[in-house]
Amino acid sequence: MLPEEAVPVAGERVSFERERGVNAIVVSPEVAYLFVRAQSETDPITVRQQILDLLTQAGLSISLIKLQRNGLSFAVPAEDLARTHQALSNAPLQITVKPRLRVISIYGQNMRELHGVLAKIAEILNEAGVAIEQISDAHDRLICLISAERAQEVVKRIRKAFHLRAEAVRWYDSFSAVR
Repeated sequence: MLPEEAVPVAGERVSFERERGVNAIVVSPEVAYLFVRAQSETDPITVRQQILDLLTQAGLSISLIKLQRNGLSFAVPAEDLARTHQALSNAPLQITVKPRLRVISIYGQNMRELHGVLAKIAEILNEAGVAIEQISDAHDRLICLISAERAQEVVKRIRKAFHLRAEAVRWYDSFSAVR
């Protein structure tokens, strides 16, 4: 769901197509990013399926899934990190965790057709000295996984770069509020 910035205000011009360009930012609650791999050379498909089966059996939701050479990487809500580790701990898997991250989603109509937006976001993060743990795009947004402690500064810089009002930003501190 987008912040109120995306909803027309009485008296503003309304059309069926939103204005092009960045128009909203949504910041997720804290997540942890896990790299889970087999401890020995094994069929990668079997390892990935084993990881997914263990997470499913534990009733855990994951996001930002990426295939790795011999496993998977993915994000889990920070509050589910201990359960995730426990669900995977009995299998012969190597688990590396990057805790205290946030997902910043930068919304814009037809994002993939807006030239230079991804480069501008990368420049903003670089100038702020913020490591990009992961970045991806969709038709309506760019998604950046960054350090939770730097999220406020990054959002401030993105708002300034794209001339967004404070109302264009929505912060979530728990996943129950997102759902």
